Amino acid sequence: MLACQSASTDKNKDSRAGTLTTNEKASVFTLDHSYQFNDFKVDLYKGKLADPDFRNNPFASDTAYVQFISESCKKNAINFSGHYTIIHRSCGAECEHIFIVDRKTGRIFTDIHPNDGRYGYAYQPDSKLLIANSNLFIDNTFHKYLDYWCKPEFYQWEKTDFVLLK
Repeated sequence: MLACQSASTDKNKDSRAGTLTTNEKASVFTLDHSYQFNDFKVDLYKGKLADPDFRNNPFASDTAYVQFISESCKKNAINFSGHYTIIHRSCGAECEHIFIVDRKTGRIFTDIHPNDGRYGYAYQPDSKLLIANSNLFIDNTFHKYLDYWCKPEFYQWEKTDFVLLK
């Protein structure tokens, strides 16, 4: 799965939809350093997928949260870092939150710290690399991006949280 979409330099951000639309010119910048999914390869888990485990979860009493996580896990297989399922949810404004479910154990990670991802996330099932604001890139090389008040950020998953890559 790659959430990065193509764009040209003649784009403008529609903050309500979280997508890029054609209206005004945006500046194109080049990152000093970029990362690729292949640099962070992991083996894919082939066993039975665990259901979400809500024990010791701070939101376990919230029925809407339990339903959202449970239904999302039924619809989505492993899509990140070998044995995790990333689930997206908009905050209703200009941000997008993600939850991660370990499909080996069912553990749900809710207090994780990547950028808010207002311009999307990119990730793959066999890589522990996550790119926040991935829709700002103009192509899949992850070097040139459009400037919309923020820039893409690269994170590596380390057991229970993300580490920002410099």
